Amino acid sequence: MSTMAAPTPATAPHERPEVTWRDAATPLSRASRRRWTGCYVVLLMLLAAGIVDDALAVSGDGDGDGDGDIPLIMFIAVPVVFGMLRRGTRRITALDHPELDERDIHARTSAYRIAFPLLALVVLAGLGLLAAFGLEESKRSTRIDAQTTLTEAIFVIHPWALIGLGLWIALWAAFLPTGTLAWREPDALELELTADGGGLGEAIRDAVLGVALAAGLAISLLAEMDAAALLFVAALALVGALGRRAAGQPAMSRQRKWRVAIGLTLLMAFVAIAIVSSSGGG
Repeated sequence: MSTMAAPTPATAPHERPEVTWRDAATPLSRASRRRWTGCYVVLLMLLAAGIVDDALAVSGDGDGDGDGDIPLIMFIAVPVVFGMLRRGTRRITALDHPELDERDIHARTSAYRIAFPLLALVVLAGLGLLAAFGLEESKRSTRIDAQTTLTEAIFVIHPWALIGLGLWIALWAAFLPTGTLAWREPDALELELTADGGGLGEAIRDAVLGVALAAGLAISLLAEMDAAALLFVAALALVGALGRRAAGQPAMSRQRKWRVAIGLTLLMAFVAIAIVSSSGGG
């Protein structure tokens, strides 16, 4: 008597893991990574401009006395954009990734070889900015004559500018290997899983985030409103919600709702305190 084989269950479709806002904002294609690499370089340039000349900082009057404040959106955008690039290259940058092969190790080693000379150029550029700014300040000072040496001119700079420039170089040192990989690596394999996700395409997503970031920076610098940072935060939240919805998941879990609510409350409280302090100081 022949036995009938039990029917095998149909193969379940590929189930995507839980998508977070960081996953939704991660650049997976080379074009997207290059866009955000260029954006990060621009952010660092603006950061340097705000450090050496407070005319490009919030509440700065351009007199170089260090009274200007870096816009709040810079403190948000710099780590966020760097995190996006880091996650976009995480398979190669992770030292113990299980799928790392010889090609990936060679790409990472090559990125460091390219990053070191670039870092040397950044250090030289930073010293050049320091020297130029110091010499300019020495011309404005009545205590220093035209025969001021470079060392004497540097001491004219506000100490916070020296500290800020050192941190600026440290940001470049952390970014350059990742930025090199982000610029050179081909499209990530994960792009095949998200290409038909039904959410925002990478180009549209980058445009939304880029416009929000540019608008926030412009408002912060021109209108001196730190509340403009909420534009970029809102754009990130929108991209994350659409990414989760495209993956068939709720826009936000209950636990994450509380975290986001607390974070936004603290951010708005900080902005309110900054506005009240600036109004009282004026």
